[in-house]
Amino acid sequence: MASDAVLKYLVDTNRPYSCADITVNLRGAFTKTAVQKALDALSESAKIKCKLYGKQKVYAAIQPETVPVDNDKEEDYETQFKVVAKSLEEQSEALKTSESKLKLLISTPTTDTAISLTNDARTRIEVLESKLNVLRTSTQVLSPEEKRKVSELHSKLLSEYRKRKRICSDMIETMMEGYPKSKKTFLEELCVETDDMVGFKLMT
Repeated sequence: MASDAVLKYLVDTNRPYSCADITVNLRGAFTKTAVQKALDALSESAKIKCKLYGKQKVYAAIQPETVPVDNDKEEDYETQFKVVAKSLEEQSEALKTSESKLKLLISTPTTDTAISLTNDARTRIEVLESKLNVLRTSTQVLSPEEKRKVSELHSKLLSEYRKRKRICSDMIETMMEGYPKSKKTFLEELCVETDDMVGFKLMT
């Protein structure tokens, strides 16, 4: 049974552990739910100690009085509980930080993809600017339907431009986290030019 295995493990090791630690150390012999139920039952029957630190519970066996105690080597469970609880808290925070960075990296396009998207955008911008110059110098009057189509296309391209610019900015900020120099130096090394650097002004 899980209760017997958990109690024997705590008595043999004579150290405090959390439910997750015990589940792992028993090498998957029981599920975490089964281990937790066993710990609750053993704690209620006063066969083990349970200490609560914040949201984390830590358990330790109550050793029989017949076991000889070496006062010089007797463990300070209170101190151990605090150390374990602090370690678990730090690891939980580190895990949350790593998960956040992982989500950002997964949602960010690769460098090759970003370069390809940027080149495609520049090509389309050149084509559209060429068409825009023709329209500016043309005396031909557009029909309402043509104006509507032009307006819809402009709105679509404007939205796409802002979206890709945001993706590019997020990607740069992510890479800057481990970069020791300034952002200006970083952009120069990658041969990246911002709107401000080339004097580009968006027509909205």
